[in-house]
This record gives sequence, C-alpha cells and structure tokens, in this order.
Amino acid sequence: MIKPDFWIYEFAESGGITPFNADYVNPASYDVTLDNRWICPTRDPKESKSDSFTLFPGEVILANTIEYIKMPRNVVCDLKLKSSLGRLWLNHSLSGWIDPNFQGQVTLELQNLGPHPRKLEAGMRVAQLVFMQMENPPKVAYGEKGKGHYQGQTGPTPAWSEDFFPIIGEDE
Repeated sequence: MIKPDFWIYEFAESGGITPFNADYVNPASYDVTLDNRWICPTRDPKESKSDSFTLFPGEVILANTIEYIKMPRNVVCDLKLKSSLGRLWLNHSLSGWIDPNFQGQVTLELQNLGPHPRKLEAGMRVAQLVFMQMENPPKVAYGEKGKGHYQGQTGPTPAWSEDFFPIIGEDE
C-alpha cells in the first residue's frame, strides 16, 4: 500500500528524510532535489562539483539527492522522475528502487534524450519518492549481514563492481 502525505510528514520529522522541507510533500510522494556533485563518463575530469551542470543531448550523468533518507525495515521506496522534466526529455534512465532499511543519499542516473542542451541546477526538484508498506519486514534487510553495497552512500556513487557489465576490450 502506498504511504500518504501524513505518513511522509511523520517519517521525515522523525529523521527519515534530512533535510526535510514540508513544502515538498505531495499527496502520495515526496519531492527530492539535486545536489551539486556530478559524474559524467564522457568528460575530463569525470567528477565535478558545481551549482549547475549543462547536460548535452545523449549525455548521461550520475548525480545524487541532497536528501539523506533512512528507510524503515518494513517500507520500500520507488524513485520517479518529476513528470514536467520528463516532458522536457530528461530521463531517469535506470535504477530507482530503494530497499527497506537503506540509508544514504540516492544516486540518480540522468540522461538528456532531447535535442537541446539543458541546465541542471543544485537544489532543483528532480524526482519524487513513493513509499510503500511491505506485508512483513524481511528476514534480512538492506545493510544487514553483508547485504547492501551502497549503505550509507553520499554523493553520486558509481557501481561497486564493473564485473556485472564489463567493458569490451579492456582485459582481452
């Protein structure tokens, strides 16, 4: 079951979302904002820190939310791009699932699918978190017993291993 606005207020005010802005609560979601750190695999240097970032057509970056979240053991979360940005061809292209008990800033994978360069700015509302109650808490939640490579992450966080999807030609 999706959690409503009053649950989001209680969750955030008890330390579940830091920093928390009551104006970002929606009927069934919470808006999250962009931080000022960026990783772009096609630029040199790949990592940068600035209050804005121009994303060119076809380009992808890793970014992160300003907000640090501390998920309960019995609630999961789905990150959804703000629809107004999607209508301007920004895409949150990959993972958006947040497991129960995850703690950290959320890494975003953003891509410009449109024909024009677009400016991303630190502090802009970019996505929303939709919280869902689990039927029961898991036996082993994220961050427990060695599960959860990204537990406690801050900043845009690359994959913990490239073995899942190796680059062709690197070690051949």
